[in-house]
Amino acid sequence: MRLLRPLASIVIAGTLLLGLSGCLGTPSVDKVLKEGINPTRWTQVLASDGTPILSFGKFHHKNVALEEVSPAFIDALLATEDRRFYSHHGVDPVAIARAIVRDVTHKGFREGGSTITQQLARNVFLSNERSISRKLKEAFLAIELENKLSKKQILELYVNNIYFGEGAYGIKAASEIYFGKPPSKLTIPEAALIAGLPQAPSGYSPFQNMQAAKARRDEVLDNLREVGKLSAEECENYKKRPIRVNMAGRTIASSNKAPFFNRYVMEQVMRHFSLDEQSFWQSGLKIYTTLDMRAQTLADEVLRQGSALYGRTRATQQAALLSIDPRTGAILAYVGGKDYGKSQFDRVTQAIRSPGSLFKIFTYTTAIDQGYEPTRVYLDEPIKIGDWQPQNYDKSHHGYMTIARALMTSNNIVAVKVINELGPDAVIRMARQMGIRSPLEAYLGLTLGGSGVNLMEITSAFGVLANRGVRVEPYAIEKIVDDGGRRIYGEHPVRLDVLNRTTVDTMVKMMQAVVTHGTGQAANIGRPMAGKTGTSDDYRDAWFVGFTPNVVTGVWVGNDNNTPMPGMTGGSLPAVIWRNYMKPYLASKPVETFDLAFSKPLRDEDFITYDLKNLSDKEKNSHLAIPEAKEGELQQDPLIDPNADLPATGVPEGGGEAGSMPPSPEAPVPTPVQQPLPGYGGPTSSAPVPPSRQNVNVVPPERRKTRIDPAAETPSALIPLPKEGY
Repeated sequence: MRLLRPLASIVIAGTLLLGLSGCLGTPSVDKVLKEGINPTRWTQVLASDGTPILSFGKFHHKNVALEEVSPAFIDALLATEDRRFYSHHGVDPVAIARAIVRDVTHKGFREGGSTITQQLARNVFLSNERSISRKLKEAFLAIELENKLSKKQILELYVNNIYFGEGAYGIKAASEIYFGKPPSKLTIPEAALIAGLPQAPSGYSPFQNMQAAKARRDEVLDNLREVGKLSAEECENYKKRPIRVNMAGRTIASSNKAPFFNRYVMEQVMRHFSLDEQSFWQSGLKIYTTLDMRAQTLADEVLRQGSALYGRTRATQQAALLSIDPRTGAILAYVGGKDYGKSQFDRVTQAIRSPGSLFKIFTYTTAIDQGYEPTRVYLDEPIKIGDWQPQNYDKSHHGYMTIARALMTSNNIVAVKVINELGPDAVIRMARQMGIRSPLEAYLGLTLGGSGVNLMEITSAFGVLANRGVRVEPYAIEKIVDDGGRRIYGEHPVRLDVLNRTTVDTMVKMMQAVVTHGTGQAANIGRPMAGKTGTSDDYRDAWFVGFTPNVVTGVWVGNDNNTPMPGMTGGSLPAVIWRNYMKPYLASKPVETFDLAFSKPLRDEDFITYDLKNLSDKEKNSHLAIPEAKEGELQQDPLIDPNADLPATGVPEGGGEAGSMPPSPEAPVPTPVQQPLPGYGGPTSSAPVPPSRQNVNVVPPERRKTRIDPAAETPSALIPLPKEGY
């Protein structure tokens, strides 16, 4: 403490001198105090048609005298925000010195040392810009306020102007919104909850995060105990009390018609303009977004109804939907979960989940881009790579098939063979090119979903195929206008040509068959569309991402705790949600077709027939039956390099409709009881654990050849599609 006081004196003296030199830019305290303080500039977020989707304009600012506020709230506020309020003169030198020491120790801003008077100066007179200049002005204004006003007046101004979240400026608004009562009636636990809000109004709001709100309330109760306002016994008793908020209070102040989207927009604006939450709302901005309210309303309804239809009613049983215009990048609908009030975790951008067989799109796009023909033939057979034995969803093998059919039926063995030929690094480059930003492991299991992605990036990446090979970054904000009507921000999407038309048109044609004859039939909306299903290890994630020429939409279904969903595949609930959203949304729009003029030659029979030239009678028939292999004697596929750099132990079996990331060694995942839903296929299984090295040895170019010449004119055999979807 002896060291802190001299340091504090130096700091305060320097602050005063610098503050005086820079005070020409500070507002007039006398003028503001004379005219009164009333935050009438409210920021609004608007949908593409001008409909307000987030605003706090319904609740009017109301002042109260300090005598009308519960003493418990004043005690809690001072114990938490400024324990030396009555002993400093606007700037607390001890707190500043302590903050400097802590900031230097942690090499960054961790504690500001601001008093209540400084906070009042900042909130009323200044912006929340993080700069030395603003801090100096803040200190100067705080000292001036202390010279002109009594401590009671300062405290009264503070409690009437601080932001408490949910549109509540001042203690009267906060008390009515959160607890439906005047501030004089607040109990000690209620007062503690509200006193803890100014530090992070949304983060600690009981409407948005009850767990965080309780933890913060208990922290404030501890502060009251530390300053002697509560005994240890009283403190513990109050901590045991549940938080009972006035849920109807949410509608008093705010309109929030797309909460996950609005939070996404708010965070972007606050980051771009270096605003905190209070400054965001007081800035009076009008934020015009891309959101299509009809699409958003449909998405919300379909997500809830579909989940309920499948019995997924618990809070951990979640789903998300994102819809984008692939030509512009404009976000049309954005639902990060079933109920924002119960869980604010955004599964569009924050959840990194295994994409399962969705990732095969990048493998096959790489192949087509490198000159592979969609009619190139592979043998679906038992293979073993090190200790890894990749399998298909049905634990069966289906003989010879083209790449086109392998994609349509989401075959795992063929996908592994193809990525082995190409090399995982080439597939990663393609994924990056199309918009995947999440970390990706360079190993063969990548093609089965071995690395996680989020819904935003995977949906946007599929949009490249919808948009003829042109990538446009998704965006949410069209423009921002300040309170004076001036445009201060406008979005100018950057268009990047990342794929040639032959690759795009061939992939779209192959992906159309996924919907018409393959794993995504439940998503068929009766107009030109293409898509892909994805299901991860043990049914932990289920996806469907599909597109028409003008809209790309992604749907994810899963459990927040990553537990299995027996029988849930991408071709079931996600495909149904996709269809039930897209069909009515597009109903009033003209039917658009894909221009696939540059597609490589593909006939309908290429998806269901096999070229049998130069095969013996036995070989011609062998692919019609399920090849058998004794345990431990699965044949090594000649197209797989036996010297591949793969782990020697601990590799779970791969396959399923798609594979996934391996279970975390810190948190083993229990094996689920496999109970497939009728008509939706069998169990999935894991991809291999990534090797320690990033590079995997692949087959030399001279060995990269098919067993059969697909161009030869020979008789072909009709192979029936599996009876169950994927």
